[in-house]
Amino acid sequence: MAAPFLVGPYTGELAPQFRAPDCLARLAALPELLTLPSARLVASGRNRNIRIDLPVDGRSEAVIVKAFGKQFWFKDAHDLRYGSKARRSWLAATHLARHGVGTPPPIGYLERWQGKRLRESYFLSAYRHEVESFREALLTLYHEIPECERFMALLECVATGARHMHDAGFLHNDLGNQNVLLVPDGPGRWRDFQVIDLNRGRVRRELSLRERGRDLSRLSLPSHLLRLLIMLYWNGNPPAALLRWERAHRWLYSLHSGTRGWRHPIREARNRRQAAAESERQRYPAPRDMWIWDERSGQPISALLGRDRRHEYPLSRSTRMVCDTLKAAPSIWREYRRLLDGTFRQPVILSGRIGMTIEPSPASRDREIDMLAALGRIPALVRFYHHDSAAQRRWRAQLVRDVCRAGHPVAIALVQDRKAVRDPAAWRAFAEEVLEGAGDVIEWVEVGSNVNRSKWGIWDFRELRSLYAPVAELCARFPAVRFMGPGAIDFEYPFVVSALREWPAGVPLSALSHHLYVDRRGAPENYQGRFSSVEKFALARAIARCTPACDDRLIISEVNWPLAGTGVYSPIRAPYVPPGHHGSDGGVSESLYGDYLVRYLCLALGSGMVERVYWWRLVARGFGLVDDSDPAALRPGPAYAMLRAFLELLGESTLFDARLPARRRERHGRYRFAFRRPDGEIVVLTYAHGPELPFPSDETFGRAEDAFGRPLARPPERLTGQPVYLRAG
Repeated sequence: MAAPFLVGPYTGELAPQFRAPDCLARLAALPELLTLPSARLVASGRNRNIRIDLPVDGRSEAVIVKAFGKQFWFKDAHDLRYGSKARRSWLAATHLARHGVGTPPPIGYLERWQGKRLRESYFLSAYRHEVESFREALLTLYHEIPECERFMALLECVATGARHMHDAGFLHNDLGNQNVLLVPDGPGRWRDFQVIDLNRGRVRRELSLRERGRDLSRLSLPSHLLRLLIMLYWNGNPPAALLRWERAHRWLYSLHSGTRGWRHPIREARNRRQAAAESERQRYPAPRDMWIWDERSGQPISALLGRDRRHEYPLSRSTRMVCDTLKAAPSIWREYRRLLDGTFRQPVILSGRIGMTIEPSPASRDREIDMLAALGRIPALVRFYHHDSAAQRRWRAQLVRDVCRAGHPVAIALVQDRKAVRDPAAWRAFAEEVLEGAGDVIEWVEVGSNVNRSKWGIWDFRELRSLYAPVAELCARFPAVRFMGPGAIDFEYPFVVSALREWPAGVPLSALSHHLYVDRRGAPENYQGRFSSVEKFALARAIARCTPACDDRLIISEVNWPLAGTGVYSPIRAPYVPPGHHGSDGGVSESLYGDYLVRYLCLALGSGMVERVYWWRLVARGFGLVDDSDPAALRPGPAYAMLRAFLELLGESTLFDARLPARRRERHGRYRFAFRRPDGEIVVLTYAHGPELPFPSDETFGRAEDAFGRPLARPPERLTGQPVYLRAG
């Protein structure tokens, strides 16, 4: 460290390369230097950051001078004993530099005392041209590129840098977003974490969890993004104590911030005027308005943790669902009991009832269409996303036409984002554009997706009503199109009841569509309370029957299982998996995925409650039938082969007999479904749910085939969860 020395009226320290006579001469008149036309104000306020140029080794070096403002006498008394802000900044910066922690290279500090009063105080550091603050990077992502992978890359850069800083024994004490600098390193990448505003920092031998939590609590992030940053900071699941201290200090800081208005009324009034003059692009969006799309898992991620999301819901949302459900419950329950008694009683023709959602990229388009064609001329569904560009929407409209020409009935889904909810005119224009581009060939339109999940942009029923508003005009302009909705997800039927009341009056709803996963971590036969999949199908169908505007149809427009070991590509593990994670990730193996697919189809369609099932989706690494880890070589999984065998054997058949175990809590036992093919052959599909069973001795058949349609040399000794086909000869 350089020794203290005098520069004109100032005392301080300077890095050796800045001690040349011409440089010292300029620094001796620093106040005048800061007012020259060449000086540029970088940050204003009580403490100003000003960029100047200093001569170093025959060249001009860009330098940031932080000019600390005058302060009260008691703060001068503190600084006389413990060092001024400028000196503390210098000591902190040199400590960080010695430990390889990012901060703009320190140049020195200068100060002028008059007795016990500090009259001038400056900290000098190198100016970095290419940096942007964490705040600026976040604003760009929030408003312009709300992509999850970019958010995660940004959080990882900040988390890694903060951990390095803390491990070096430095407590920043003011780790706000504006005090973290990063160097952009290409689209969606950052490097060179740096911290500034170091005068509040403290050097420690080792930081406690409390001190770490206090520093992290000053970062301004919505709660879920902050939790992800802390997980990245800890390189895994952080200790509970760290999370508790972070929450406690964030709460204390919020109380402190709430009193600024009466502690500093003039300053706060000025800040409010400045904030009012800022454009929307210069402000963080409200938590409700944050939209972050995760392409890897095919869904948005929530910016808030569950407890904070619940605080954002209006009370009217819950009271509305309670009132609507109580009003509709008697008639729905009576219809549900009638429907449940009639399940698996009537023959069901399978033709046209099994559909597939496709979302190819331009690179995989032809290959994916070929894979769809190999399943037969089954219905297809294509999603149109409001957050996509106009070019992407035109590309998807052409895809719809090409798939339709290939012989597949095509449905589309109009998928909203938060901007669609906030700007009804843009949503209306989007819907009109999509239907004008593909409306003359499509069979169904699902309006809205996962509308009961706030991360998909909808927080209350008023916003849902706004989403449905364009439907009346679309129905008039495209009379051949049938609409389905509301496209809610999971077993949250009170929301469905209320959502259907928001459907525009006078517009026919040709089917109730629902995303029903039943049990994303277990078998389709599993129960949730008193309801297994069959009961859930019947209850949803009862809601459709008891809704005057809705036809008596139930379409499952999304279902799948997450695949184990697919990390952030799995919808239940996105967007972060700790390194070396070996615990259960809630997914299923590829083989079990195929078993569940076939079993779900048999239960949904065989029950007679479901008109059609669209599987989500054909190609997706974490939840599809085909793995696209290598986009150049798509790899069909076992589920694709099982579905192909099922459709080739039974896709045009009639399911005329079903035998399920007696209705009880687990419903374990043997499941048997009998099909009649168009050529008259009877095929029995059978499997066991729960413990394995001896292969049934009461079956008469000529040959057996496994779930892939491969002949078995002999019948299996045990009946497992994997379906077996028993054929006549």
